[in-house]
Amino acid sequence: MKQFNNLKHLLLLVGLLLTSAAFAQQRVTGQVSDEAGTPLIGVNVLEVGTSNGTVTDLDGNYSLQVGADAQLAISYTGYQAQQLAVNNQSVINVTMVEGAVLDEVVVIGYGTEKKINLTGSVATIGTEELTAVPVASTSGLLTGRFPGVITNQSSGLPGSDATTIRIRGFAGEPLVLVDGVQVSGGLDRIDPNDIESISVLKDASAAVYGSRAGNGVILVTTKRGKAGPPQLSYDGSFTVQEATSFLEPVGAADLAQLMREADLLDTGDADATFTAEDVENYRVGAPGYEGGDWRNALIDNFAPMQQHSLKASGGSDHVRYFTSVGYTQQESYFRSRDYDYNRFNARSNIDVSVNENLSFQIDLSYRVDNRDRAAGDVNTIFNELGTAQSTEPTELPDPDFLAWSGFLQRQPIALSTRDIVGFRDRRDDTFRGKLGLSYKIPFIEGMRLRTEINTELLQQSIKTFRKPFEVFDYEPSSGAYISQGTSGAVSTVSDYQFRRQQIYPLIALEYNRNFGDHDFKFLALAEQITRKESSVSAQRNDLLTTAIPELFTGSQDFQFANGGSFADIGRKSVVGRLNYSFKNRYLFEAAFRADGNVLFAPQTRWGYFPSFSAGWVISREPFMAGSNLFDNLKVRASYSQLGDDSANGLNGFDYLTGYQQGGIYILGNNASQPRISTLGLANPALTWEEITLYNFGLEASFLEGRLRVEADVFYRNREGLLGQNLRDIPSTFGANLPLVNLNSRNNRGIEMMVAYQQRIGEARLTISPNFTFARAKWGDVFDQEDFDDPDQLRINGRSGQWVNRNFGYATDGIFMSQEEIDGHPIDQDQAGNSTLRPGDIKYIDQNGDGVIDFRDQEVIAFADGNPELVYGLSLGFTYKNFGISTLLQGASRFSIRISGNAQTMFSNFSTPLVYHRDLRWQPDPNDPTVNINPNAALPAATTSPGANNSRNNDIFRRDVTYLRLKNVNIYYNLPTGVTSRVGISNVQLYAAGLNLFTVSSLGIFKNSFDPEEATAGNPSRNIPITRNFTGGLRITF
Repeated sequence: MKQFNNLKHLLLLVGLLLTSAAFAQQRVTGQVSDEAGTPLIGVNVLEVGTSNGTVTDLDGNYSLQVGADAQLAISYTGYQAQQLAVNNQSVINVTMVEGAVLDEVVVIGYGTEKKINLTGSVATIGTEELTAVPVASTSGLLTGRFPGVITNQSSGLPGSDATTIRIRGFAGEPLVLVDGVQVSGGLDRIDPNDIESISVLKDASAAVYGSRAGNGVILVTTKRGKAGPPQLSYDGSFTVQEATSFLEPVGAADLAQLMREADLLDTGDADATFTAEDVENYRVGAPGYEGGDWRNALIDNFAPMQQHSLKASGGSDHVRYFTSVGYTQQESYFRSRDYDYNRFNARSNIDVSVNENLSFQIDLSYRVDNRDRAAGDVNTIFNELGTAQSTEPTELPDPDFLAWSGFLQRQPIALSTRDIVGFRDRRDDTFRGKLGLSYKIPFIEGMRLRTEINTELLQQSIKTFRKPFEVFDYEPSSGAYISQGTSGAVSTVSDYQFRRQQIYPLIALEYNRNFGDHDFKFLALAEQITRKESSVSAQRNDLLTTAIPELFTGSQDFQFANGGSFADIGRKSVVGRLNYSFKNRYLFEAAFRADGNVLFAPQTRWGYFPSFSAGWVISREPFMAGSNLFDNLKVRASYSQLGDDSANGLNGFDYLTGYQQGGIYILGNNASQPRISTLGLANPALTWEEITLYNFGLEASFLEGRLRVEADVFYRNREGLLGQNLRDIPSTFGANLPLVNLNSRNNRGIEMMVAYQQRIGEARLTISPNFTFARAKWGDVFDQEDFDDPDQLRINGRSGQWVNRNFGYATDGIFMSQEEIDGHPIDQDQAGNSTLRPGDIKYIDQNGDGVIDFRDQEVIAFADGNPELVYGLSLGFTYKNFGISTLLQGASRFSIRISGNAQTMFSNFSTPLVYHRDLRWQPDPNDPTVNINPNAALPAATTSPGANNSRNNDIFRRDVTYLRLKNVNIYYNLPTGVTSRVGISNVQLYAAGLNLFTVSSLGIFKNSFDPEEATAGNPSRNIPITRNFTGGLRITF
């Protein structure tokens, strides 16, 4: 830890010293404006052939020192790039023409490329879209904006929102690189305010990353300084968060009434638990019958969040810098406010041009994440909230006694409160450093040698302290407090320390030359990744005193859970890539990568991954010269082979026979001996999963670049997926089978993006829809035994079947009366319907054999998890200093399973929900075999649900389609004539909203479940995701 701190402090000091070396010089000046004469802010002005450049200020002005015979390259997203000769001019004003993305420079693997020259499928997003709406999680910013990118957020827990990113529906997480370096924790480890752009590589364009790119690649480029006077900016926002959905339990009177119905139907005695008088007393809140609103006592309606970012940039032609610090503080819905998240981050990117050939860069970043929480697990809290009885008060007359929630020793409010249950505090310290050197070889035109070394140090600390608490029931007549038991047997304290150190050196040789109509680019690269991880943990029980939550206070008789781990992981890689362009019309790229990984045996350690892609810019053909229809028309195709070594269950040395120590044997005179057992059979042939990917794309632009269309179709086949060969080896084999590369699976789909922009005077409109449709299908699956029964094979077999399907029972409503059951011709319970009751679910006899059994299962819904269809629509409008942007986003072709207390009333003594009350089959008090609820669509109340209603069916398994107003951002820039008087370049006021409104197909469950959260599989136990309302301020000096 001491070495970690010393290295961190030394590198930060070097960064600050280099930052102070910036100085100003005399430059060529000018103004950049659009065709209407409006100044453009942030236009890139670069001296061709050098790294000397700047950006325009708020008034569109720039100044830059250049040589007398220099060329200036002016570029700005959405406008045609220009290249102008200086010719000893001191003032050069530039008018930008809208509509060209052809010369837009896109970040790709190990470099950059003009978009017009790309032969792969690459999507990009810039800083303007990334910072439009403040969010605590960077991953959520990608939602709905990229074709081919699928994101799902399944929790609203601060600092742990469980957002997943999938590219084209691929099963695993994509590789995330920040400035070319893989980061632990993925995209959420980066402050959105530090990001310049994000590129997503989806086909052969990702192949240069080899075995790490099997699920696609996300490239994050952070902001860097530009030559010019120092620029200081601040961005601060305050947010109010509320839940998008909540399960709403019934009140005390309704619970008592539903329990009476359950008792009536289960036992024939409606008064077994509550009488009719009790129901009325709860309804009017008579003394002793006040009940309690447990959800309201646990959960607040709103939770605050604040974010602040301060950035400084600038420099000279020789030294340029970008420095930022950021702070985020997010609170949860819990009224205890004991589930907060705090983050501090700092970054310094420095570029130094020693001379026209030699330059180097130093990138430093530090981040600390604090998650200080109560010891109660969030899923457990929501599970206990589900069983909290509204007939029980949330508080007792004497606040020193904790109120009992009505079931076991549960008390969800106590579980969420540090002072009662204890704490679980986690801190992550992450430091990253990068030193890069670039040298243009003067005697070989177009050749550059580049080398860099990257390091990441992560220190994680988790301390957990749990103390028991006692819950009580209160007897108003006697004033007695009656203990209902203790939650947690003994007090415990545990300490966990984890450390990861990653070192990543790289050396590359690049060659870029033009010979008339021929353009060549070549890259040769070698890199190595070394990662060392270690952890240590300890736990003590039965503390001498809970006032000192430390290990040394634990009882010496209970020394539990001491442990640790160590891992030393390495990977070596060699990369080669060749790009060739003839007349800027015919494009070709070939790449090759060799990866070696110590996870595999020496004979299978290396994987070799080639890729090829080609493009044809049809619009540049002579026969298109007379056509005014297309500004750009390009087709492209690619083929690539990739590997994947990230499969679950894959561990180091799985190719060797191993042993494990654990447990004891009792031998001889009852003497215990440590037990050592084998890990099972080894597989020395274990190796990479192999991925083959095909992609075909079309790009077109019209109307001087104002309308763009991009479309891709793709097919991906994965072979060698890990599994145990249960098909060929019987279950009676007698040993643990090894993992083998034996299964296969494929994906196919289509994605499309359209972008339109139109300027009318000082107004500008942008519209950009996109969609992705992707399906997955099993190939050969050997980790299942063969099915002799054709229905078993149809229902449970996977080989050759679509992944996204869910088998269950189709329903035909519910039985409304005993008379209907008696006359039902189908044996639904295989007991002559003798176990059925009015209010039970009625199933469809799919095969017509007169019996409901497993053979009647059909595909009733899509599977839960990743949707097959996602779509988004971005809209933007600006007029003078005013602007508004919105994003509509949605998904379809996935399902949600309503289960547990959300499915069945009184499941595990849970409290029924409002939709249970409103839509239940309701017995007539005078004739419990007859329904009196005309809206009945759900089963009757019961405390002992039978197998009939618990089957997977289409009432509680729902296909989901939704459309959401994902975000809205409204901003206003104060007039420069006002701000310049006080030395401020720009002031922007903005208001934003996130997850504002949703339309879904969830029907009766639409107010209880968020459709995006529903992808988690069991959303009833997650803290709901948030709807945010934000006000903010951006100031630039």
